[in-house]
Amino acid sequence: MADFKPFVCVHEKDYLPSLDPLADAWYREAAQLAKPDTLRPWDRIVELYSKAVERDHWKAMHNLAALYRTGWPGGVEKDTQKAIDLYQRMIDLNIPQGFYNMGAIIGNRAGVKNPATDGLTFLDKAARMGNPAALTELGKQHIYIGNKDSLGLQYTQCAADQGYGQAYYELGSYYEIVKSNFPIALKHYQLALSQGHNLASLIMTTVFEKESPPHMAMWYSPDEELKKFYTDLRTQLKSDPDIRFPNLMKDHPLPPHPTQGYDAERPDWKPDQ
Repeated sequence: MADFKPFVCVHEKDYLPSLDPLADAWYREAAQLAKPDTLRPWDRIVELYSKAVERDHWKAMHNLAALYRTGWPGGVEKDTQKAIDLYQRMIDLNIPQGFYNMGAIIGNRAGVKNPATDGLTFLDKAARMGNPAALTELGKQHIYIGNKDSLGLQYTQCAADQGYGQAYYELGSYYEIVKSNFPIALKHYQLALSQGHNLASLIMTTVFEKESPPHMAMWYSPDEELKKFYTDLRTQLKSDPDIRFPNLMKDHPLPPHPTQGYDAERPDWKPDQ
């Protein structure tokens, strides 16, 4: 995990091309048809994504490649090479997500034979173009493998600042497990939930229980009203994975921890100060 260049946080949006309007309409129709809990017409979904791909719609490439990578019984036949070809097309268009996807599929050894370089090279390229998934993955590696917490947190925070729920979740996990700073951990879990993160929603439903599961215990005071509130948000999220709660932190500020206050490292600090 040697890092020879100083880290500079950039945002992915600055590297993304504008999308063809017609292709985007096809993409959105396909994405709507592919939502869970519906009778998904796979032939039509693949057709729409493929038409969008012809007009260089990178999001359609990403989604179509995901279908080929995993396959869907009775719908889409698994074809790893088609997925790799789509990732390469994204790379040719200089799309950050394409570099991340290629790095991930190499790292998983999922069909890439004799790659020109290892997956970390692609992840590094994606991260330097602001891809949140790559930033988050490299942030974890710097923290937990390279023992470079400060650098890893910079990577992860850069991803979180782009509204990436998984990055907020990883920050929550870091502050909970590594730092035992439960108020800061819970703040990040709440932020992850606001961005639709499923596991964060589960944590938020358990933390205010009378007896939290041992692996989710941050020892907050039991609060049945808060438990019910977050259980309702989790229900909404399970029903619609695309739902977001942008005003959650403002409208529902978290209570102080019984012993750590609002920050274990600053026990006398309060948010309004």
